[in-house]
Amino acid sequence: MKSGLRLGNIPLSLDKSIINSKDFFANKRVLFFSINKEDFNSEKVNNKIIKFENYFDRIKKLGIDDVLCCMIDSYENIKNKFELFKINKIKIISDEKGQFNEHLGVLNSINGNENFIYSYMAIITDGIIEKWWEELKSTGKDLKKEKYIETSAENSINYLSGTE
Repeated sequence: MKSGLRLGNIPLSLDKSIINSKDFFANKRVLFFSINKEDFNSEKVNNKIIKFENYFDRIKKLGIDDVLCCMIDSYENIKNKFELFKINKIKIISDEKGQFNEHLGVLNSINGNENFIYSYMAIITDGIIEKWWEELKSTGKDLKKEKYIETSAENSINYLSGTE
């Protein structure tokens, strides 16, 4: 769907500093996945993040330079949640204003005022989306219907190892 899309030059927050997506993804192969902040504390999401954390070294051995998790929330809020779950290998990307997710075409709003994203995952090589996965869209704000099947750590490993 979005494979082949070149990422633009969009501001993102990483480690409390603002960086450009173009500069950040240049000359790297990155596994990039999203989490919905509204659903962060659910068991499904926690298991998803923990699996990426547990498979981190294996994913890196398959040619990935960084594993990044993106949320539409402040950097501090995401950092606090990651610390709570002892997630320390995955880098946090804050897209607090939703500009990056809007560029990807995955930014949605509820009644025109609260932004959210459906779960997606991508392999990004030198700023170009190499592979894209997206969960089937549920209706309205009922994000709990997302099953986190397409955007699983296992699917990324299958793709990277050539067994997909």
